[in-house]
Amino acid sequence: MAEAVGVAFHARRVHVAVDAGRGVEEAAREARYAALEALCTETGASILLTAHHQDDQAETVLLQLMRGAGLDGLAAMPMARAGAVTLLRPWVDAPRSEIELYAHAHALSWVEDPSNTDARYARNALRPLLAGMADHFPAYREALSRSAAHLADAAALIDEIAQADLTQIASANELNVAALNALSLPRQRAVLRAWLAKAGMRALPSRRLEDLRTQLTDARDDGALRIELPAGHVRRYRGIAWIDAGANDAPELRTIAIGPALFEPAHLAEQRVTLDAWGGTLLFAPVASDGVAAQTLQAPLSLVRRRGGERIVLRTGAPSRALKQAYQEAGIPAWERERLPLLYAGEMLVFAAGLGMNRAAVHSGAGWQITWLAGGQGAL
Repeated sequence: MAEAVGVAFHARRVHVAVDAGRGVEEAAREARYAALEALCTETGASILLTAHHQDDQAETVLLQLMRGAGLDGLAAMPMARAGAVTLLRPWVDAPRSEIELYAHAHALSWVEDPSNTDARYARNALRPLLAGMADHFPAYREALSRSAAHLADAAALIDEIAQADLTQIASANELNVAALNALSLPRQRAVLRAWLAKAGMRALPSRRLEDLRTQLTDARDDGALRIELPAGHVRRYRGIAWIDAGANDAPELRTIAIGPALFEPAHLAEQRVTLDAWGGTLLFAPVASDGVAAQTLQAPLSLVRRRGGERIVLRTGAPSRALKQAYQEAGIPAWERERLPLLYAGEMLVFAAGLGMNRAAVHSGAGWQITWLAGGQGAL
């Protein structure tokens, strides 16, 4: 058929991975769109046209209603969706019957998907009911399409308000829980949906979203909280919530020896040691005073994770304090501490990422300033 009209034909096989959060129809739809968008990228196409029509739209609205969907789901299929590849549905307001009349009038042929008659799929099971509905409500397709458009407007308005709220109470992937709690309940839910979406996380079912909202807003201010989500987790500490999208616990970070090939104390120029396993870079900068002596750094250098019991001096002349206490006073959550390395010169702790240099290792003469540059962030 494609050859007859001079159109290139491409076939792709997709793997449909069904998980606990998705049914086979949703998983198949996502796999299909991913394959089509990949094909557009391969061929240099910027626009993807699909043949969805008004009957498809009516079915989608009713299916979403039966599933208890929110506004985004009930808004059904938009005529246009922006993205890396623009998706257009030019026939979404045209009934299937009109498209078939046109095809017959112009002697066009088409292929029917055999799975469209398989009643095991919810959409197909709905079609006989719609046929009966047409006898009593002949304009049901147009009515449902209008309702979907109204709901799409409402969803867009709620999202606009949520984005405005989000700019006031969140920065990066952090969210101020007290500010969240000051909003009305509907706005809290809308903000959490927008916050999760901004982090690239899948939308949560309404019950899971409400569980998240309740746990965040009801937790003790001084307690640490971790809430598991389908892909990643949300943590709360001292009134701030963080998203770890798809992140697991801190990996088993191994001790790394930093030899002359990585850092040479006798070479008086800025030196960087990138440590991918730790997600950051050690920056050594020569200073005229108030640095770690080059002689100290001649001892074997090693980067290690906390083991417990370490002590550090953060101000010259001050007594040493437990590293754990110093992290707590700096407001660094427990899970972040596990990802922050310690630099030892022999048996001496000289630097703790997140806190700074151990002043017990600093002298008044020339030496080295040490800084930790976390991946994509500033100095620590």
